Amino acid sequence: MIRALYTAASGMNAQQANIDNIAHNLANVGTTGFKLSRAQFGDIFATSPLQNASGAIGSGTILKKVQQQFTQGNISASQNSLDMAISGQGFFALKPSLTSTQTVYTRNGSFSVNNNRYVVDSQGQYLQVFPVNSDGSV
Repeated sequence: MIRALYTAASGMNAQQANIDNIAHNLANVGTTGFKLSRAQFGDIFATSPLQNASGAIGSGTILKKVQQQFTQGNISASQNSLDMAISGQGFFALKPSLTSTQTVYTRNGSFSVNNNRYVVDSQGQYLQVFPVNSDGSV
């Protein structure tokens, strides 16, 4: 009886995690650069303190991971000449500050120029680019 209750409770917990993930997807679907995520589940195998996990499934379920889906989204035009889009694979590389050694990545291509004439995203992170020579070559 207790095992049946545990199995049912684990299923309800997993379904709640799935609903949370779906709610996150719906809340952010209109966000520039948004990528869908998908909950992935697995079986809980029967175990006892003195044995290894058996092959007997049906002891419950567990959320294994939430995986980002990196498929190509829609590209739409904007009125901002600094907005960019990536068709296919890739990310924009950004640095949180000019002196930071950390690099962060995004597919959100909404950029602007800050007061110091650097190209930044909406959080003020600096877009990283290859240096351009005086003749215009990279």
